[in-house]
Amino acid sequence: MRIERIELQNFRGFTSRTFEFAPSFNVLIGDNGTGKTAILDALSIGAGAIFLGLDGASPPGIHRDEVRRVTHGLGEVPSLEAIYPAKITCHGIIEDTPLEWSRTLEGPNKHTTHGGASELARIATTWNEQVRAGEEIILPLISYYGTGRLWLQRRAQRSGARVLRPGSRLRGYQGCLDPASDLKGFVSWFKTMELIQLQKGQKLGTLDAVKHAIRKCLRGWDEVLYDLRLGSLVVRNKDKQLPFEMLSDGVRNILAMVGNIAYRAATLNPHLREQAPSRTPGLVLIDEIDLHLHPLWQREVVDDLRSVFPALQFVATTHSPFIIQSLRENELINLDDPARETLPSRSIEDITEEVMGVEVPQRSHRHQEMMAAARAYYEALEAAKGARGARLEALKRRMDELSAPFSDDVAYHAFLEMQRRAAKLPGDEE
Repeated sequence: MRIERIELQNFRGFTSRTFEFAPSFNVLIGDNGTGKTAILDALSIGAGAIFLGLDGASPPGIHRDEVRRVTHGLGEVPSLEAIYPAKITCHGIIEDTPLEWSRTLEGPNKHTTHGGASELARIATTWNEQVRAGEEIILPLISYYGTGRLWLQRRAQRSGARVLRPGSRLRGYQGCLDPASDLKGFVSWFKTMELIQLQKGQKLGTLDAVKHAIRKCLRGWDEVLYDLRLGSLVVRNKDKQLPFEMLSDGVRNILAMVGNIAYRAATLNPHLREQAPSRTPGLVLIDEIDLHLHPLWQREVVDDLRSVFPALQFVATTHSPFIIQSLRENELINLDDPARETLPSRSIEDITEEVMGVEVPQRSHRHQEMMAAARAYYEALEAAKGARGARLEALKRRMDELSAPFSDDVAYHAFLEMQRRAAKLPGDEE
């Protein structure tokens, strides 16, 4: 399963907009409020249409609060009106065949329509029947990781992990479109597999594959396991061992997300055994992929995910120039200016300035303000040399105003004062 294009009509802040996606990695950038998360939400509704014919999760629909609204100022109090229909249309590849499907909300008292996705639902119903018959079909993975994933992880930690009983392969879809990573399900699966491995006295290829995926993305750590004594996931390197709850937010973020993707792949496609993470296709949505990551990790996370899950299509958002720098051609979607493109050879400064629109990224904003204030100060100083009376006093006040915000910078403030004294303005103390 892969989505090549999505068309949005009256969805969130979009009147009518089309976005195209690369088969491997896609990163959305733009200022706050430009609609990055809205696109991820639309993709989750579009891709989630497979649950119209597939057990394991409920098909998400378009909510009334996701319908575009316009303001009308007909009286003293403006009104806010919803504009219908709200529609999401996907063009993608299902089982190597091009397919178009749509979901529509036609009014405030309506439900999201199913008819536009009937062909996709029919295909998913066939998958359902094949799973029940025990056929070795490859199911697509769908998963959504939102910005609240770490907070929801903390809630999951308190509930502990249980041993999983045998269940359907479709359990790999449970909670997959909730923007929180399903830490509890992953840890329970991990614990169960460790116990089975212990009981059998031999390694399980599926568990090894999931561990490999985590190690590949968890830089600086050599091993991950479930410690029965601590009742927790534990990571180790040559110097130390730490339980999951004592790890930094950045490490927890990567461990839980990568582990969750790998465990879902293994659950959906157990017949692939150790190849489940590398051969499972599907769509993964990640809001703020750089969440809590050090710049060193930001530079590597895209290539790590691409390497560990080569059959998956990723769509992520970011505000990090390091993430942008790691992309390949046609993998960037710039909501501020679609014409702006980037290449891996660009410097961080070039990306920040030319792609993200930040002026003079080499200098801090405060430094730029100080330089502008100094230029204005010198202009006022030159003008004051020949001034008299009220104009002279006004220029002196202007110089005081310009230097006041930077009085905490002793050297800068003293330099301006020395320049002022050297000019010997009338009325200034010697």
